[in-house]
Amino acid sequence: MEYKSRILIGMLAFPMMFTTLSALASEPATTSSIPIKIQNIKNRTFNQDFQEVGKITAVDSTALTFSASEKLITKCFSDGAYVHKGDVIAKLDSTQPKAELQKSETQYAIERSKLHRMLALIQKQPDAISKQDIENQKLQTHLVQVDVQQKKDDLLNYQLIAPFNGRLTNFKYSIGSRISADDVVVSLIKNDPVKVAYSISQQELAQAASNQQVTISVDAYKNKHFTGVVNYIAPEVDSQSGRIDVQANIKNTDKLLIPGMFAKVTQHSAKNITYPIVSQTAVIVDGDKRYVWLYDGQGVKQQPVVLGDNTNDGYVVIKQGVDVNDKVVVAGQQNLKPDSLVKLQTSTAPALPLSSVKKAPQLSSSSNKPMQKVTESSNQGAQHETA
Repeated sequence: MEYKSRILIGMLAFPMMFTTLSALASEPATTSSIPIKIQNIKNRTFNQDFQEVGKITAVDSTALTFSASEKLITKCFSDGAYVHKGDVIAKLDSTQPKAELQKSETQYAIERSKLHRMLALIQKQPDAISKQDIENQKLQTHLVQVDVQQKKDDLLNYQLIAPFNGRLTNFKYSIGSRISADDVVVSLIKNDPVKVAYSISQQELAQAASNQQVTISVDAYKNKHFTGVVNYIAPEVDSQSGRIDVQANIKNTDKLLIPGMFAKVTQHSAKNITYPIVSQTAVIVDGDKRYVWLYDGQGVKQQPVVLGDNTNDGYVVIKQGVDVNDKVVVAGQQNLKPDSLVKLQTSTAPALPLSSVKKAPQLSSSSNKPMQKVTESSNQGAQHETA
């Protein structure tokens, strides 16, 4: 009897268990929300500075030569010395031209004295000398005076005189050498200011202008910067490089810069450009595609973007795809799908920086180099934090 009771209870319990399991199977599965953190997208203004490599050249330089041929007897300065305009740098033997000058000066004194005696005589005796004789003597005196001045000028040909302030190179000849006219004895280089020559792209030309500020640095003095202004922008594109030549005068008060040095050049443009920026962690890479997740208050959507340059402080420029004050997901985006349920968490991501970072290269869609010298837009919203 007890055995039959157990069979009856089992038969009654089985339908009940089946009904319960069926009911559980018919209930929808509970989907858990994905925790995310978001930030408001902000604008940042970038100074359109150009960074190029240039070469320092002299503003003025000249090869100094005598205009006479003689023996070199004096070098007034040593190799590499600094000289001022008008300084006598070297001299040739001028014994002969000095003798000729002395002779002419003596003759001039004679002719002038003769003229003075004639003029004094006609003051006492008007008819003692004819007017024609007086005029002839005046002419003779003048001709000798001109000859004296010419010989003085010729004597200068035996001196090498600095045409401007600058620094000498090394002398090519020693004392006692026979120098011919037009032989280069030494060169003079003007070293303050100096000139830096470089080129910019056709894209950068739109922001370039004369009198813009330029800052350069050289390997020899890595912690020192030199400033100047743009004084020349070529009126045509170089047919070989496709670029535009630019020159700037650079102050060189300490005489540290010398021609031939290579320099890192930053040309500071007065024109700015503004782009949205997002945290680099917000950008998802999928092959050659780049996208971010945007939060619309209820859910999230995947948004393709076109990147600009990195800002070198954890953010990246977005050239297309987002707008200011869009809410971008900065944490938790790896697990998101378009239909994902999300739960906002208090953001621990750093606020977008408000301070300026120095030096700004030109933006380019293909560049991945860090962008510098940026300033935060003051009228944009702050970082979005939701509990």
